Amino acid sequence: MTLTEQFHTLPKLLKVAEVAAFTGTHERTVRRWIRDGRLVAVEHDSGLRVPRRALWRFLGLDLALSA
Repeated sequence: MTLTEQFHTLPKLLKVAEVAAFTGTHERTVRRWIRDGRLVAVEHDSGLRVPRRALWRFLGLDLALSA
């Protein structure tokens, strides 16, 4: 599966647990990234959500989508 296909299969807003699973880290790590301002998140009715574009930027993969 290509990066572009992976990007489009992700939901537009990811739960902290989904980001943790995708990055192979713990949820506390993801929350620390958000708290430190390294990863953008938005408040949602049911908790924090990370836009998939923000995750891609955080991982340094944003350029791969524009190629």
